[in-house]
Amino acid sequence: METMRITVAQRYVLKVFGGFFLLSVFIFSALIVMVNFLQILHEGVLHGFSFPLMSRTLLFLLPNVMTLVLPIAFLMALLLGLGQLSRDGEIMALRASGFSFGRVLAPLLLAAAAAAALTAALGNWAGPVSLKRSNDHVEAMVSRITHIELRPRTFRRIADWTFYADEADAVTGRLGGVKLTRRVQRPGSQPRLMRISASQGRYGVEPSLGIKIELADGTLSQSSFGGRARLMHGGFTSYRTLLPFFSGGDGTRPLHAREMTTPALLARLAEGVEDGRLSLRYRMEIVSRLSVTLAPLVFFLLGAPLGLVLDSKARSSGFAASLLVIFLYYGLTVAGMALSRKQPGLFPWVMFAPTAAGALAGAWLWRRKLSFR
Repeated sequence: METMRITVAQRYVLKVFGGFFLLSVFIFSALIVMVNFLQILHEGVLHGFSFPLMSRTLLFLLPNVMTLVLPIAFLMALLLGLGQLSRDGEIMALRASGFSFGRVLAPLLLAAAAAAALTAALGNWAGPVSLKRSNDHVEAMVSRITHIELRPRTFRRIADWTFYADEADAVTGRLGGVKLTRRVQRPGSQPRLMRISASQGRYGVEPSLGIKIELADGTLSQSSFGGRARLMHGGFTSYRTLLPFFSGGDGTRPLHAREMTTPALLARLAEGVEDGRLSLRYRMEIVSRLSVTLAPLVFFLLGAPLGLVLDSKARSSGFAASLLVIFLYYGLTVAGMALSRKQPGLFPWVMFAPTAAGALAGAWLWRRKLSFR
């Protein structure tokens, strides 16, 4: 009989938690997907809009979105669920029946472990693979562009090129004061910077290929990247080039670290990466995924005691507390990534600081606020 009572109580705690968890997952996922959708529109993908491609692009974003959403939704549901149980007096009733806080919270600890395992699977394998497929669909849509507007006095990144023009007429395609720059990197040689300048020109779009540029009365130069040594310089009266929508002459594009699974990143590092910044980027991505994987367990340590002892006069207490913890945790995580880029010697310790600080704060709250006897 006692085992049945415990099972029923644990199922009820999970039921209350699960309702808030599913609601939180839906809300946060919808918000993040909407932000990504608006970003795609901002990049001009609708110039070559394809509803099937757009749908698949957003669909393949979901595993990557869920990697971020699961820890946040877990914390939100934990605080709101425990807050409701405390407000309704059900935690007090369980305690009066002989349940310790540890027995009451045991199913939520299992939920935290399950959330961490699912986050690990999504963040290290499914998420990167799906993100690559999503970006591939974006590439397919952009390759269908039939119209593009180059704005005057605005820098625009087009594949390997950076484009700028003092004047740009979207109707006639007329250009004035054009400046094009490109970083050239050949195997076994130092990177070089190519510059093309012209007083006037015209542009048009070649569907599925890129932007056709015709320039007049300009100069072309090539110099060492980051230095002043000029390797080549000359003038021209007429110059034509094509700015491809995507870099890579073989039709492929370089993968971002976020598009590579963790085993693939580890394999790249094992082979040896000559570019120190790229190696640091790979290692930071691996550590970042580990930090996100541990987030549900850290949030359990922080959220469980907070949810039980917060003032239960209003549900807003749990909501405000969850937002505060989320902003602090992810704010410190972003700060740690920025410091790692500027001061590589601080890596990886500074990136583990939010996890360590959250775990220590949670352990202090457990010891001070809760009793397991």
